[in-house]
Amino acid sequence: MFVSLQFKLELKREAKEKLIQLMRKQSSAIRVAYNMLKELEKEETKNPHAQIYQRLRKLFPELPTKYIDSAIYKAKQYPTDKPVVFGGKRLFEKLCKNHLSGKTREKLKKQWRELRQGTLISIGSKADRGNRLMRFENLNGQLHLRITTGNREFIYAKVLREPGNSKDKWLTFMAMLLESWQTKNYFAYTVELKLRDGEVYGSVSFELPMPKVKYTKENGVIAIDTNASPIHLAIAEVSKTGELVSYQTISLHNLLGLSQNSKDHQEWILAHQIVDLAIQKGKAIAIENLKKLKKGMRGDGKAELRRRLHQWNVKKFLQKLKKGGKIKGSGSSRSQSCLHINHRHAKVCTTVEHRQRHSWCLCDREEGTGL
Repeated sequence: MFVSLQFKLELKREAKEKLIQLMRKQSSAIRVAYNMLKELEKEETKNPHAQIYQRLRKLFPELPTKYIDSAIYKAKQYPTDKPVVFGGKRLFEKLCKNHLSGKTREKLKKQWRELRQGTLISIGSKADRGNRLMRFENLNGQLHLRITTGNREFIYAKVLREPGNSKDKWLTFMAMLLESWQTKNYFAYTVELKLRDGEVYGSVSFELPMPKVKYTKENGVIAIDTNASPIHLAIAEVSKTGELVSYQTISLHNLLGLSQNSKDHQEWILAHQIVDLAIQKGKAIAIENLKKLKKGMRGDGKAELRRRLHQWNVKKFLQKLKKGGKIKGSGSSRSQSCLHINHRHAKVCTTVEHRQRHSWCLCDREEGTGL
């Protein structure tokens, strides 16, 4: 299943000007490729791609070759059996009317030019580390898009995108990116940029893997409990009979005070470390069900606790953990089953003092479905 996700880019002024010039060149190449496709279709040419490619190489010698292939790919998406107006037929018809003048006409003209000249697309490839010309990279803990503008010439744009909810596919995409960076097992993704109202917006398209569940609670679970004071994760390994096998704690103080992008990046790394542990042990992952967790209210004496919870979003981290469990073994069908348990039972199950008496709760109180 292919998925397309939207995002926004933040660029410096000089980098933005270079990008707009590049957009104009490829947009022109797309129009030329489309017109040649219509002509060669009438002539019933056997291999139109090669002829169009050679023609575009002569017309746009400074344009990287992958952009030319991508321009031909984009041109093939337009219908050849009916007229196509690049920039939009509706806007073009409005501009042809004589009664428009002044700011209204200039505004429509700007929109038409952006639609006509503001396109840049790069087709992804697994062999090119995902995408050769427009590649997502991590710079100082923040997600950036590296855009190739020429021969070994790049500009970097900061990606502005936050997950809308726990089911947002952007979480899955980020998990796949981090996994590919760590394992060098890359996946192809296509990036297309558009100019709108002077801002640069993008979309990324990729194939969403659907791995089968391999590790279930039949062999036991790795239980994750989040704690706010002191802020840390408690991890308990439980056997299939409910006995505590091992436990550890991971401090989260290093996440406090970080920017949102840096915090997201560190959370993804931590989530993948936990999934790796579950794969190594051959067990499912059990997390807290925080849907009905009471947040408290002002005056209850828990202001410090709420301040810490405000600095670190537990639910977002648990969603990353679930996404990581889905993606981690997609290449070899090593997906984890993720169980939801009541947060009270999670507290009991990860308390070492009462491990023999209460650890059974972990396997018998699940409320979720496998991933």
